[in-house]
Amino acid sequence: MLLVVVTVVLAVTAGVVIERRLGGASAQRLRGRIVQLMLFVLMPFVSYVSIARLHLTANVGIGIALALVLLCVMTALMFLLARGPLGLDKPSTGAAMVCTIQANTGFFGLPLCAALFSEAEFSQAVAYDVLVSAPAFVFVFGSYTIGALLGTAGEDKHLGRHTLTTLLKNPVLYALAIALAVPESWAPDALVFPSKLAVYLLLPLGFIVVGITLANEADEGALRVPPPLTRAVAAVIALRMALMPLIVLAVSLFIVRLPATYPLLAAMPSGVNTVLVAHQTGLNLRLAADATTWTSAIAVTATLAVALALAFGIL
Repeated sequence: MLLVVVTVVLAVTAGVVIERRLGGASAQRLRGRIVQLMLFVLMPFVSYVSIARLHLTANVGIGIALALVLLCVMTALMFLLARGPLGLDKPSTGAAMVCTIQANTGFFGLPLCAALFSEAEFSQAVAYDVLVSAPAFVFVFGSYTIGALLGTAGEDKHLGRHTLTTLLKNPVLYALAIALAVPESWAPDALVFPSKLAVYLLLPLGFIVVGITLANEADEGALRVPPPLTRAVAAVIALRMALMPLIVLAVSLFIVRLPATYPLLAAMPSGVNTVLVAHQTGLNLRLAADATTWTSAIAVTATLAVALALAFGIL
């Protein structure tokens, strides 16, 4: 776990340095190539191997269904808070909702699960990421829909077409369909180790993207370091990283035993895609960047604390 924290810090730093050295346009092109590598090569490979070898159980299905329902509930609660006590305007409300619904289970959560859990438990984590947090579902139907309804670019007549195109071009969705259709023998043991390497490669690549994105937003004045802990950001932290995982954990302890990885994945920070959605749809970019920075910092700090506690025998 300590290695995960060090990798995250170094990768974000590398992303910031790359953005400073290459300049905005070149850095954004590099970011696009990295994202394409992860989305079109690494994630489909990891998803195929893990899902093809996954033994689906009722508890996995219940956990995924519960996570989807809770995401809807948390997002609705954020809307009520934003339009009520917080008094946010529509673009700020949308940014807070997107930061609540979009979690970084792929770039941060999966490497953590690979380091902490067994192969079978890791496959369950991949199922959560693909079916709950993957771009085909939350990113398109959740984040982009919110951006279309509440962002200043919501009147763009091409936004709906772009959303559908994003869904149909998502290779993880096709990898999932193939993995569910083929027998387990089509994902032999020889593919397990390469898929684990691909997962670990997602961590530095994903946070290099985070570093490039946040550095670019800092250049444009959307990100302040350190960002202020506003009431809206605190609400995102409370719903995304506290209330949702606590409910998942409570259900697992007292109602039905869910996969061990699901409470951890439910507590993941807001994904960097929130900043991209805000930028494209006209949501409050500064709020999205601040919430992403705060939740990621909390996740990294908590991981570091647990790693040190394990290293010194406290846990």
